[in-house]
Amino acid sequence: MHKNSGVSIAKSEPHNPVSLSLKSSFIRSDSSVYEKLFVRNGLVNICEMDSDIRVVLMYNSDKNFLGKSFYKGLNQCYLNCEAATKLNNAQKLLKQQFPFYNLIVFDATRPAHIQKLMWDSLKLQPIVKYDYLARPDELSLHNYGAAVDVSIINENGVLLDMGTPYDFFGDLARPSMESEFYSSGLLSKEAYCNRLLLRKIMIQSGFYPITSEWWHFNACNKVYAAANYKLIQ
Repeated sequence: MHKNSGVSIAKSEPHNPVSLSLKSSFIRSDSSVYEKLFVRNGLVNICEMDSDIRVVLMYNSDKNFLGKSFYKGLNQCYLNCEAATKLNNAQKLLKQQFPFYNLIVFDATRPAHIQKLMWDSLKLQPIVKYDYLARPDELSLHNYGAAVDVSIINENGVLLDMGTPYDFFGDLARPSMESEFYSSGLLSKEAYCNRLLLRKIMIQSGFYPITSEWWHFNACNKVYAAANYKLIQ
């Protein structure tokens, strides 16, 4: 059961694939402020590894739960080399099973100062918003280029049904409660199976899911990230 959600995503311009030498990307003259920051810190543009991976960064517009644009023209997905390789492998696994499907990235590397802006912009009680955003003082694996928010699109660029939209604030987004929601009928079989597919390919590629968001995957833990990766300020 891998039907779509009826939501179409406009296709971005592909980049030509390059050798997977795990070198950081080049700084183009038309790069955004954040692209230049990411490249200076050795991050990799995932579309240079696989141009079929779709990138629609939700915080590059005001079409997100905060109603604000934070990324100043950034429209490419940058990750550290290890996370980028894992995401590239996940795309390959997906294509092996469903040749016309592709991954779509909603968020990847997020500078720490953006994390603070997002935290301050979310008008909820701290105990509530802590479920959906890392506190600025605790940092997030997004701040190390080691986490990605991702889903799947079909051959028409339409999102598969995952039961909720991206950044849905509610228990239905929780992987930890999927079986319960599926049994009660609140989560359809189609959405349940689509989530299992996404999680399977991401886990097989070395990512770790979290309990609160079906779309979020970590490439490592915070201790490893702090010891091995640059914090993107």
